[in-house]
Amino acid sequence: MLPGRSWFFPFAAAAIIVVAVTWFVSQPVRSPQNQAAAPSTAEMAATVTKLDAHFALHWKEAEFEPAAKADDLVLLRRVSLALVGTVPSLEEIREFTADSAPDRLQRWTARFIADRRFVDYFGFSLAGAFIDLKNDDLEIAPRLRFVAWIGEGIQRGVPWNEMARQIIASRGALADEPGATMVAAEFDAGKSEAAERLAARTSRALLGQRIDCAQCHDHPFADWTQGQFEGLAAYFSQASYRNAVIQDDQRTSLVIDDTRNNVKRTVQPAVPFEPAWVPADGLLREQLAAWLAHPDNRRFRRAIANRLWGALFGRPLVEPVDDLSDPPSLEEPDALDFLADELAAHGHDLRRLIHVIVASRPFQLESSHPGLADVVLTPKLEKSHAVFPVTELDAHQLIRSMQQATAIGTILPERENTYVQLRRVESRYRFARDYEHEFSDGEEAADTVPQATRRLSGYVIRGLSRSSFWGATGRIAAFSSAEVGIDQAFIACLSRHPTQDEATYFLSQSGKNMNQRSRALQDVYWTLFNSAEFCWNH
Repeated sequence: MLPGRSWFFPFAAAAIIVVAVTWFVSQPVRSPQNQAAAPSTAEMAATVTKLDAHFALHWKEAEFEPAAKADDLVLLRRVSLALVGTVPSLEEIREFTADSAPDRLQRWTARFIADRRFVDYFGFSLAGAFIDLKNDDLEIAPRLRFVAWIGEGIQRGVPWNEMARQIIASRGALADEPGATMVAAEFDAGKSEAAERLAARTSRALLGQRIDCAQCHDHPFADWTQGQFEGLAAYFSQASYRNAVIQDDQRTSLVIDDTRNNVKRTVQPAVPFEPAWVPADGLLREQLAAWLAHPDNRRFRRAIANRLWGALFGRPLVEPVDDLSDPPSLEEPDALDFLADELAAHGHDLRRLIHVIVASRPFQLESSHPGLADVVLTPKLEKSHAVFPVTELDAHQLIRSMQQATAIGTILPERENTYVQLRRVESRYRFARDYEHEFSDGEEAADTVPQATRRLSGYVIRGLSRSSFWGATGRIAAFSSAEVGIDQAFIACLSRHPTQDEATYFLSQSGKNMNQRSRALQDVYWTLFNSAEFCWNH
């Protein structure tokens, strides 16, 4: 280094960083390359009309009016949270507001589906039905590959029946066949009873049925028998997983150690209903996959329709999602049948079903209703879907939303280098681990006191809301008035403008110079992050 010039290089490096960051955040959002056109409202009209009429009939019979239609920004926030796991960015809200076309919500739904964030978040939402994403015994690489495989498959329009076939029947190296992760994970957990665990996963995830409740004895509340469960498990008896490769050995069979009768029984594969759907040829897992996705298997289509509804609403149409009752008669179809028929009629394309649900009246209702003040009427309104359900954001939605709200532009993977992406993902998983595992034991429970305490005093929220030139708080304070800064904070966090009372209160806490405005805006962000409106989906 030249004498007397020790100050130059750090100064030059800092200047280069400032210029690079300024250029980086000024770049426009790149349009997704694989975006499928949104189906037109007219094209979906028949299905949406049937679906809406079904709910309208129930509302009429119950003699109450549904909630009013929600504001479009509320709907944008719902769709964004459900599909990409985060509140919309300031950038997206400005663009959405400037879009005056009548079909903008459907087009933005298609845009979110085509987004890389959809692969990461929505894939994660559905992957948990097949593998335990919180199980540290399963290596992170296959977990992430399976999440990406699910998300990318849906994004590309791969038929759900084909994806289900790969989940059940794929063979070969796991690195080449991510769909086989469920089978590999159960064998990784222990060869003993792997077939039984796979039968349980399959029935819950793809049929919406808890057939495994009959594993030790006949189901006490349903028609499932122990023999039916064992017959289903026998379809996995040929599978094996060694050296990261999944194979099938036709010489093996399922042997049950019946400790009650002190005997060992060899079980023949048998499906719990409609054996005529099972093809005569193929390996056992291939036969099972064909039976599951048979065109007449309403349970298969109803199960995924219910899961999709749950992903979009935060609560499935029928609860619990893995213990559905028997399908109703074809003469009296329910809402799940309308959705299942739509899925079958359009090549099992889940993107289409997402659009139908978003276009439906129940999805577009407000979360508020005069009847919610009545403790007797409230559960009836919620059960009949006459009001949009209020549910807590999951940990991944919460951390993604906080990261997005404190960014200037939309956080897109293609805008970030690998190091930044890895740091962001690592931060998300660490927050989710602490927020869910430590305090909720992994349960889907309501907001707990320890979780609220973690938000109020935790390092994550303090760090994200801290005022700095690199984040939203410092940048907004530097280039905006106090009034504009408060307005931007509300839009970024809650996707709405502040009320007059809110604006007046926070404005009274702001100072006149930039440093005072910056600290005040930091407090506004911290307050909004800890508000129920931010932490829940309303």
